[in-house]
Amino acid sequence: MIIETEKYYIPNKRRVILLPIAWREEFNIDVEDHVLIGLNENEIIISPDSVLETEFAKPAKVYKKGELTIPKSIDEQLEPKPHQLLVDPVNKCFYLSPVN
Repeated sequence: MIIETEKYYIPNKRRVILLPIAWREEFNIDVEDHVLIGLNENEIIISPDSVLETEFAKPAKVYKKGELTIPKSIDEQLEPKPHQLLVDPVNKCFYLSPVN
């Protein structure tokens, strides 16, 4: 079951997304932890696990208040339209998926 959030990411802008605290706690992601950010077609996957089978997987640090910077090399691969932050509680990861 995928859960929609009210958070959006726009490629080629600021390259920052805030991960909701409730889900960071659920996935055991703390400030200063590293997560993996990967690209699967036109969707970004953010996972606390060290195993992420996607193209262009890059590590990134979680900063205060859950701020996460999307690597430029991944951001440049996305279509320039809004992407909604989705939560996958089963696989314990986040998605930035294009809005239709």
